[in-house]
Amino acid sequence: MAPCSKKAGAASRVASEFVVPRSVSNSTKTTHNVTASPEATYCYYLGSLVTKLDRVARIPKVVAESAAACVSKYERRARLKYLSVKSVRAILVLLLFLALSSCVLPRHRTPLAVLIKLFPTTKNQVKRLYTKIMATASPKILPLPRDVVSQLDTAPFISVRDFDASKPVDISSDAVGQFKIINASAHLGSLSRAVNSHEAGQSDPIYKALDSLLMSILPHIRRDQSSIVLQELVYYSMLSERGAYFPVIHWDGPWLQFPGVDGFQVWYLMEENDTEGGNMFMAHTNDLHKDDPPVNYFQSNDGSVIKAINDFDFDSSNDIPLKTFSDFNETGLELQYLDMHAGDCLIFSKRTLHMSDPRPFFAGLSPKRRALNVRVIIRDKGRDTIPVYPSYKGQFLIDSWLGYRALNQAGKSKQTVKNIVHVPISRFDMLDAFQSPW
Repeated sequence: MAPCSKKAGAASRVASEFVVPRSVSNSTKTTHNVTASPEATYCYYLGSLVTKLDRVARIPKVVAESAAACVSKYERRARLKYLSVKSVRAILVLLLFLALSSCVLPRHRTPLAVLIKLFPTTKNQVKRLYTKIMATASPKILPLPRDVVSQLDTAPFISVRDFDASKPVDISSDAVGQFKIINASAHLGSLSRAVNSHEAGQSDPIYKALDSLLMSILPHIRRDQSSIVLQELVYYSMLSERGAYFPVIHWDGPWLQFPGVDGFQVWYLMEENDTEGGNMFMAHTNDLHKDDPPVNYFQSNDGSVIKAINDFDFDSSNDIPLKTFSDFNETGLELQYLDMHAGDCLIFSKRTLHMSDPRPFFAGLSPKRRALNVRVIIRDKGRDTIPVYPSYKGQFLIDSWLGYRALNQAGKSKQTVKNIVHVPISRFDMLDAFQSPW
């Protein structure tokens, strides 16, 4: 109201100046009757009258300006109110659009995927949120058997010195429980720098660092007793976050997307935990077979242990049980703790049971260890394709991209059998699970 009051006050002052106070009027009249001539008196009053009339003429203008200021203020308020309502509506429409697009569009083409593509820091935040959710939700949704928890502290330690350096790991598709720890500390510095560069949006260093690491791993792996060359490798779903984010006995569900493929996994410890523990446990049982799909073991409400298909959705209500055991002892599961240090590298076949160390979670702690985890698919000799099951519903953007590409390829080639499609893939196309190559 300040602009209105000032303008109105100015108008009232102008009007008041036209009214001559009684005392001043009498005094002036008396003085002019005594000392001034009629001509002077007439000129004086004429000038005074003109001045007063001029001031009176300004009154409508001042009043109009005052009214305009008042109207302008109320108009601004109305406009702001209109804009605020309009903004809220725009935000609601945007949220509705995002929700609908996420339901209709393929996952790798949603607005979130675009945002991740344009801003690498957003991708890093999504990865950290994902690993945090997995670490918290997994033990609640798929609880460990109580007898497993009681054996964690007494499980034997295994390290680099427990393995024959000359004995390779069988990474054939039907290999079961094959693993080995090697010392690869020569790659620690380059891998750490390359991972940091990758998170900042520069991927060339991680390509070179991974190739260098895998060149040193190739002598330690075999399929069907034959050696493997770098050109046959395809990197899939690299993860390098802190924490123990999969505290469930399992072998990895994403292998479902690649039926019959030879492959293995690399788990490279980049930074150790502040206290003892926090790495991984390997699990062995004679109950795991070469024709088993990805599985996990968890305890049901009645205390029995269920061996179920690990479809990687972490929803136990949808799990398909393959076998039920009366208790943990019947499963035959035996645990070993990985006594690894920064620079040590674990190599294991895809059908190998493992789990993150859950003890920090039970203690309410967040382990500081950081590991580089990447799956490696082996292409058939002389081929540039890999077998893909296009209907696999994975959690990652790269899974959506790969399935979409496989279906498109099957449609273009009028392929009648669509359960497996051979898709051309280069070594680095699927490296980042949280970002599709488009």
